[in-house]
Amino acid sequence: MSPSRRDSRTTNGKECLLLTPTLKTPDTFTHSSGFKTSKRAPEAFVSIQLEKAGLRDLMLNTFLHRKQTMMDQIKSPDDVEKVKKELIVEYCQKLNRCMSHYSLRGQIMAYCNSLRVLLDDFPTIRDTFFMVGQPNEKKGLKDSSGELKTDSSRSFQPRPRSLLSADGRVFLNLWFIPHPSEVLFMFKSLPEEEAFRALTLTLQLVASLHDIVAYTFSFAKLGNCPACFDLPLSPNPLKRDWGGAEGIGNELQELQKMIDSLQSPQDPSQVAQALLLRREVTLLQFDAAMRHLLRTFLAAGNAPAYQSVAESACYGLPPLGNALGKSIFSSQLSLPQPLDPWSPQAFALFPWRAILEDGGPFPVISSVPDTLEYDMQMCLCGLSDCDRRVAHGELVGVQMLMEDVLLGSCHVIRKASTEWQAALDNAQPDWSKLPGLYPNQLESHPKASALLEDQCDVVMSLSLLKSFLILWKRLEVLKEHWGRLKLRGQDINSALLHRQFSELYEAEILYPSMKALARQMGKEDEFEELMLRSQSILPPKGASEIEIKTQQLQKLLESLEIHMIQEVLRKVNREMTLFLSEKSKEESTLPTDLWKHQVMKENFSVMRPQIVERFVQRLMEDSQDDGPEITFRREHLEACILSLGCDVMARERSNFETYSMCYEHVLQHTRQKLSQKEQEVDLLRRSQVPSEDCAGQVAELSHDMIMEITALRAQLTDLEEENLNLKIQIRKEVQEEYRELVQALFLTCLRIKEKLDENQFNLIQKVCELIGEVRAEGIANVKQLKKTWGSARPDEETKENTAKVPAKEQLCALEQDHSSTLAALLCKARSLGRWRLAVQQAHLRGQLSRAEMESILSKKECLRIKLMAEQEAALLHQQLLAARQALTKAQTDNRKLWRQNDTQAQLLRELEHRVTQDSVTRQQLDIIKTSGMEKLLKDVEQKEQKLQLLTEEAERASKRGQLQQKKMDRDLKQMRNQLAQERSVKLDAFQRVQELQSQLYDIQWPSVQMGSPVGNMGAGQFFIAEFLLAPSSQDIIVSSQSAGGRLTGMKATKS
Repeated sequence: MSPSRRDSRTTNGKECLLLTPTLKTPDTFTHSSGFKTSKRAPEAFVSIQLEKAGLRDLMLNTFLHRKQTMMDQIKSPDDVEKVKKELIVEYCQKLNRCMSHYSLRGQIMAYCNSLRVLLDDFPTIRDTFFMVGQPNEKKGLKDSSGELKTDSSRSFQPRPRSLLSADGRVFLNLWFIPHPSEVLFMFKSLPEEEAFRALTLTLQLVASLHDIVAYTFSFAKLGNCPACFDLPLSPNPLKRDWGGAEGIGNELQELQKMIDSLQSPQDPSQVAQALLLRREVTLLQFDAAMRHLLRTFLAAGNAPAYQSVAESACYGLPPLGNALGKSIFSSQLSLPQPLDPWSPQAFALFPWRAILEDGGPFPVISSVPDTLEYDMQMCLCGLSDCDRRVAHGELVGVQMLMEDVLLGSCHVIRKASTEWQAALDNAQPDWSKLPGLYPNQLESHPKASALLEDQCDVVMSLSLLKSFLILWKRLEVLKEHWGRLKLRGQDINSALLHRQFSELYEAEILYPSMKALARQMGKEDEFEELMLRSQSILPPKGASEIEIKTQQLQKLLESLEIHMIQEVLRKVNREMTLFLSEKSKEESTLPTDLWKHQVMKENFSVMRPQIVERFVQRLMEDSQDDGPEITFRREHLEACILSLGCDVMARERSNFETYSMCYEHVLQHTRQKLSQKEQEVDLLRRSQVPSEDCAGQVAELSHDMIMEITALRAQLTDLEEENLNLKIQIRKEVQEEYRELVQALFLTCLRIKEKLDENQFNLIQKVCELIGEVRAEGIANVKQLKKTWGSARPDEETKENTAKVPAKEQLCALEQDHSSTLAALLCKARSLGRWRLAVQQAHLRGQLSRAEMESILSKKECLRIKLMAEQEAALLHQQLLAARQALTKAQTDNRKLWRQNDTQAQLLRELEHRVTQDSVTRQQLDIIKTSGMEKLLKDVEQKEQKLQLLTEEAERASKRGQLQQKKMDRDLKQMRNQLAQERSVKLDAFQRVQELQSQLYDIQWPSVQMGSPVGNMGAGQFFIAEFLLAPSSQDIIVSSQSAGGRLTGMKATKS
C-alpha cells in the first residue's frame, strides 16, 4: 500500500499518466494569515490543447526535417510510416511527461488542502508542530539551501519553511505545509526529469504524512463517536482514554524521532520510504484489531455488537486496505486474466485498462483524500459505550502485541540489517532465510524505540511488523474460509457456531501446528506436559508470535490443499462415471448431460454423428490389404475425403440449427420471465405511488423537523458559547482574586532583593576592609624582612613607600565610596524598573481584560446578527421555494391548458374531417344505392319468373304424385285382399292336412306294428315338419293320389 498506487508505480521508475484530481482549493485561509484572494494565478489553469500545440508543431517540423534528410534512404511507403510512428510515440511520451507534472502538482495541492482542513479542528497541534505556508511566500537561503550548520552557542534554530530544497535532493522540514501558490511554481527551474523526481518525492511525503495525521486524529475522535452515526464529529473535548491531544502530540514526536534516527535523515527517498512503511502498518494494525474484535464479540456471546461491527466493517475496512476500486467502465475494457492490475507489467502493456481496474468508480475524477476518518468511524458507529471500551482495549492490545513482536524478533532485525543495501528503493534483503517472513513484505509500524537506532533498524522493524500483520490477516481470512467449509457453508455469526468452529480448529489445526512447532524447537515433551497440566492448547515456551502464526497458516494451507484435491477427485470421478455410462449406451444421441449446467432446464437432444465410422467403412471398402500395409487408390481416397467433408458440413449445419433453436427457446423463456417481472415491478410502483396529500404532509413534517433541528442547533451553540464564557469569567475571577497575593509576593520579592543587594554591598565592603588589613600586614612583614636581610637603599625605599601608601589608601577609599554609591543607585534603579514594569503589566492586563470583554460582546452581537441573517435567509429560501413551486404548478397548469386546447382543436379538426367524409360517403352511398336498386329490381323480376316456372313444375309434380299415391293405394288394397284369400286357403289346407294325417295314421297303425315303421314314420314327420315350417305367404299345392292312400307329390313356392 502507498498514498496512491500510481505513485507506487512512479517510485518503481515507471513514468505513468497520473490523473489530475478535481481540486477544491479554498480562496481564503483564515487560520494562516487571514488574507482573501479574488484573483487566480495563471498557472492554476491548464489548457491541454495549448500544451498539445507546441509539441505537435515540433513533431511536424521534425518529420519534415527527417523527410528531407532521409530522402535518399526512403525507398518505400513503409519507411515513411515507420518514421511517423516513431514521431507519434515520441510526441505521446513528451505530452505524458508534461501532463504528469500538472497531475503531480494537483495531487500535492489536494493533500495539502485536506491537511489544512484536518488541522483546523486541532489549532493547538497545528500551532505547535506544523508550519503553514503563506501565498507568494519569499524563501530565504536557509529555507531552500538545506545547509543547517551546528551552532556553538547551542541555541534553537528556526526550522526551514520548505519541504525539500530547491534542487529536490535534500529533505528539510516535514511539518511545513506549502501553499497552493507555492506548489504551482515548485521545481520549475529544474530539468524535466529532476522536477518529475522531486514532485514525486514531494507527493509521497505529503500523502504519507496526510494519512498518518488523519489516522491519528481519527483515532483520537473514535471515543467521541455517538450512537447515531453523524459526521463530522466535534473534536472538543477529546477523551483521554483514546489518547486525546497528548496522544496526538506523542505520536507526532515519535514520527519526528523516527525520521531523526535514519541513517541519512536529509535523504528524501529514505524519509518517504519510512513514512510509507509507517502509514501502511498503521492501517494494517487497525484492520487486524477489527478482525480480532469480531472474534472477541463472538466468543463473549455479544451477537448485536458482532452484527454491527461485521456489517459496518464490510464498508469501512476495504477502503483502508488495498482493495481494488473498479471503474464503472471496467466491464467493457477488462485486463486479460493472468495479469494483475497492480503489476508494472500490466500497466506497461495495458495502461488504461489497469487504471480502470484500480482507479475508482470515475478514474478521471480524484476522490476526496480525507475519507479515512469516515471509514474508521464506520467500523464502530453502532457500538455502545461498553462495547466501545472493548474495541479500545483490542486496539491497545494490538499495539502492545506489536511491541512484543519487535522485542522478540530483535535478532532477526540485526541479522537482516547486515543484508541491507545502499539503494533502498530497489534493494531488498533476503527474507527467505529468516524465519516467519515472506519475500515481498517490507513495511510496518515501530513502537519499541530501542530498536529504532539507525536507518537499517527502522526499515527492518517496519518490514518485520508489516510481514507479521499481513501474515495475521492471511491467517484470519483462511481461518474463516476453512471454518465455512467445515460447517458446510454456514457463516460463523453466532456463539454456538463459533464454539463449534473453535473446537474443530483446536483439534485439527492448532494442536498439530503447535506440536510440530514444539518438535522443531526440541520441546515436545515439555509441550505435552504443559497440555496435561493446563488442559488447554498453549504454544511452547520461547516461541514467537511470527512462528506460531506461520505454523498455523501452513497447516491451514495444507488442509485447504487436501480439500481441493479431494473435490477435484470427486468431480473427476463423477464426470468419469457419467462419461462411462453415456459411452456404454447404444443410442443415436450425444451425451449432452456431461456438459449441461444444473441450472439449465431446456432439454434438447443432438444426434450422435457417425462420421468416423462411415469414413473408415468407405475407406476400407476399396482397399488392398498386403499384410503390414494397406493401399488405396487416389480416386477412392479423394472421394472418401470429399464425403468426409460433406458429412462434417452437414453435422455443423445440424448443430447450428439445433443450438439456435435451443437458444431461441431459452431467450423466449427469459423474455417471458423478464416481462412478468417488469409487470410486477410496474404494479408495485403504481401501488406504492404516494398521493399528493401524503407528499404534502411529508413536506410539512420535514419542514417542521428542519426548523426544530435548526433551533436546537442554535440553542446548542448558544449554550456552548455561554459555557465557554462562564469558564473564561471564572478564570478571570480567580486571576483577580490571586492578583493581590501575587502583588504582595512581588513586593516581598523586591524587599528581599533589596536586602540581598544591601548584604552584598556590606559583604563587599567587609571583604575590601579585610583585604586592606591583610595588605597592611603584608607591607609590615615585607618591611621587617627588609630590615632583617638588609637593603642597599633602605631609607629611600621606606620614604617612597611611606609616601605612596597614604595616596593609595585615599584612592581605594574613594573608589570604594564611589562603587558603593553606584551599587546603591543601581539597586534602586533596578527595583524602580521592576516596579514600573509590574505597574505597566497590571495596567495592560486591565486593558486586555476590557478588550476581551468588548470582543466577547462583539462576538455575541455578531453571532446574533448572523443567526438573524440565517433565519432571514432561511425564510427567504422558503419563500423562494414556495414561489418556485407555485411557478412550476402554474407552468404545469398552463401546459395542461395548452394540451387541452390542442386536443380540442385536434378533435374539432377531426370532427370536420369526419363530417366532410360522411357527406361524401353519403353521396357515394346514394349513387350506389340507386344503381343497386335498379339491379335489384331486375334480379327480382328474373327471380319471380323463375319462381313461377318452379311453382308450375311443382304443381305438375304434386299432381303426378297424387296419381301415383292413388294407384299405390289401389294396389295395396288388392294385395291385402289377395293375402286374406291366401291365408284362408292356407288355413283350409292346414286343416285338410291334419285330417289326412289322422286318416293316414289310422290306416297305417296296424301295419306299423307288424313291419318296420321307420321309413313311414320318417316320411310323415318330415312332411309335417316341413309344412309347419313353411311361412304363411307361401303357396302350397298338395296333390295326393288316393289310390293306395299314398302321397304322390308336394310343391311349395314363395309368393
